[in-house]
Amino acid sequence: MVGAFVGLLVVAALAFVEPDGDGARGAAVGAGLGLLNLAVGYLVTKRSLRHGMKSAMATLVGGFLARLFVVAGLMLLFRRTDAIDPAAFALTFMVFFFAYLGLEMILVERSTARSSRATAREAV
Repeated sequence: MVGAFVGLLVVAALAFVEPDGDGARGAAVGAGLGLLNLAVGYLVTKRSLRHGMKSAMATLVGGFLARLFVVAGLMLLFRRTDAIDPAAFALTFMVFFFAYLGLEMILVERSTARSSRATAREAV
């Protein structure tokens, strides 16, 4: 499901982003920040899942809100400066944003499956 949505975002980005200087800069900044978000989010999620599901959920919600505010703030900044194409930035960043959400779901699901198996072994 997330993969299909990411695919749709890639198609939208290719359709709406012009490959001129501003569009290329916007896509590069969006991809760079998206990859940084993906790497940092992965490390934080893995670490928070070691401390229990309650801690992990608080971290995940906080991270989601932080990413949302970062994207909104950067969109407003880029609209005022005309340094890059804000649509190119937003669409490219959103591809990585939703890819990370998919990764987050996989990590949480694996963590809950492991704890369920451990609980089942203890019960036997």
